Amino acid sequence: MSSLINSAMSGLSAAQSALNTTSNNISSYNVAGYTRQTTVLAAANSTLGAGGWVGNGVNVSSIQREYNAFITNQLRSAQSQSSGLSTRYDQVSKLDNMFASTTNNISTTLQDFFSSLQTLVSNAEDPAARQTVLGKADGVVNQFKVADQYLRDQDKQINLSISSTVDQINNYTSQIASLNDKISRLTGVGAGASPNDLLDQRDQLVSDLNKLVGVEVNVQDGSTYNITMANGYTLVAGTKSNQLAAVPSSADPTRTTVAYVDNVAGNVEIPEKLLTTGSLGGMLTFRSQDLDQTRNSLNQMALAFADAFNTVHKQGVDANGDTGENFFSFGKPSVLANSKNTGDAELTASVSKSSAVQATDYRVVKTDSGWQVTRTSDNTTVKLDADSDATTLKFDGLSVSIGGTGAANTGDSFTVKPVSDTIVNMKVAISSESEIAMGLPDTNGDSVGESDNRNGQALLDLQNSKVVGGSKSFSDAYAALVSSIGTKTSTLKSSSTTQANVVTQLTEQQQSISGVNLDEEYGNLQLYQQYYLANAQVLQTASTIFDALINIR
Repeated sequence: MSSLINSAMSGLSAAQSALNTTSNNISSYNVAGYTRQTTVLAAANSTLGAGGWVGNGVNVSSIQREYNAFITNQLRSAQSQSSGLSTRYDQVSKLDNMFASTTNNISTTLQDFFSSLQTLVSNAEDPAARQTVLGKADGVVNQFKVADQYLRDQDKQINLSISSTVDQINNYTSQIASLNDKISRLTGVGAGASPNDLLDQRDQLVSDLNKLVGVEVNVQDGSTYNITMANGYTLVAGTKSNQLAAVPSSADPTRTTVAYVDNVAGNVEIPEKLLTTGSLGGMLTFRSQDLDQTRNSLNQMALAFADAFNTVHKQGVDANGDTGENFFSFGKPSVLANSKNTGDAELTASVSKSSAVQATDYRVVKTDSGWQVTRTSDNTTVKLDADSDATTLKFDGLSVSIGGTGAANTGDSFTVKPVSDTIVNMKVAISSESEIAMGLPDTNGDSVGESDNRNGQALLDLQNSKVVGGSKSFSDAYAALVSSIGTKTSTLKSSSTTQANVVTQLTEQQQSISGVNLDEEYGNLQLYQQYYLANAQVLQTASTIFDALINIR
């Protein structure tokens, strides 16, 4: 009799537990990160009776999450890549929208400038035509500045985004470490049974963290998460979280980069080439591969235009009979010393041939055998010109002088930016229309008069000259810049869409295991209800038999 009652009571308890689990699944259907739970039943230990071993019903073995670690890890990897591509695509598409505009762009403004110059060549002494040229020149400078300022603003926004993302990462890692501690303690209290709600919270935090910066998760002791990133940097180790910091780059203090906070070494900069996934990786990749290239290409074009125009302009004479001066002024190359340098050397750079200047920055490093120059745009080593020596490095139309109060030590590095400040300091250098040098001096060195347009024609010929990078005209250079941005945008859109589809497929696989299916849960609800009622009937039967025995006289 007791065996019958015990079996029925165990069945009622199991049914109640299963109904509670089903109810929890249904109510948590729309909870982000919730993992479907299942009540696992096991047969209770049987009892040896007169006829053999008699069953004693069931026990609730556990309430387990329907979780597949393999698919989850695949999903995390795909999500971090998708987040990085999506972030980079969003940023590049902004550049594409900026430069693809068919109205009021640099190409149109340059055409207007040369058209006004054509008009002046036809009537070199016309003051109105001369003033128009000055006005159009201001328009060219202004258009360059508008585009350059937009790119500079993008750079500043990336700095802010990096700082914000680092704060989010630190917040997530702190919460994960705290949950590791709670899960470990509660698992001990529960005799090995883990708190499923906390496991779900932790997995959701890991998913959110992974979208910011790609991470790897290693499970320790069956329940504790250890999380690493960027080729081994530990973010979470058990109950301890390690912090990241947004710090000025040692190579360029105007830029924010990511550092690993070490208790002994302090802030250790993480090489940006290791941060390629997640939204953080997407921002850094965009800055180094897309934004920098666009800024340098634009400034290279401005340098070639302004310097070539100045060169020709200074060959002529103006309406006052004076030798032509620089028509445009513009920024000079800059050199940034790495803050970790131990030597006292100082480097200065100048442009020796603007048409040979490339759209890239350079990393100049002191080695045991001398100096090594590397283009940052493609990470290729630059061969120095033959006339370079121990105090002057010449390459790609640049001359870099090595000076300072002392020598450079091995490992000291410098960043040479040949064109980054060209536009920001660009302006029309002449103030009067009479200073436009349209004429050429005669054989005696004197001007033949203000109607002389020979130098003006030479200025006009610059429109189609291959002075940008030694291979492109101004219009060709701008078209190549716009085309490059457009191609990148299209490629990234395709890659982002493809990766998003991969995430969707893996999410569907993951949800087929871990997600709540309301139809299935409704069926379980009816099943366990019948199970409960059946066990209740067994208990009623046992009660009836027991009453019958009691009432025997």
